Amino acid sequence: MVTSTRAHLETAALTAEERARHAKELREFAARLRSVSERGRKLLASITEMAYHGHGQDRKADVAYLPELYESTGLDVESMYALLQELQAARLVAVEDPYPFEDIKISPCASGWNALGAISRFAEAEKVSLRDIIVDVRFELLP
Repeated sequence: MVTSTRAHLETAALTAEERARHAKELREFAARLRSVSERGRKLLASITEMAYHGHGQDRKADVAYLPELYESTGLDVESMYALLQELQAARLVAVEDPYPFEDIKISPCASGWNALGAISRFAEAEKVSLRDIIVDVRFELLP
């Protein structure tokens, strides 16, 4: 299903109320994020930026396209797949569709709530560095 990225972002805001409601999920998400290497978190930040701020108006919801990731990150195939395996093991992303048309889908929390979508929307609205939150795991920047 293809949706407008902008419309999707509008529904993914992270308010103080939402953060309180999803506090347990955010703690679990932070723990999964900390279990990943810094290089893996950098790739996750790139995936998040592509999924929510990528090129074009119509995209699959919560998806980054692998060819765009290769182009933007400069990672070689072996490095990319190793980091993607790390992110998949932490249940942060899933690789969808067969090679060579793989999509990287951001995984929601167990409840179905999309922490990365909400964090991305917050970072954009509040002009906070998404990379600081994801790569450095600085959740104190959230409301």
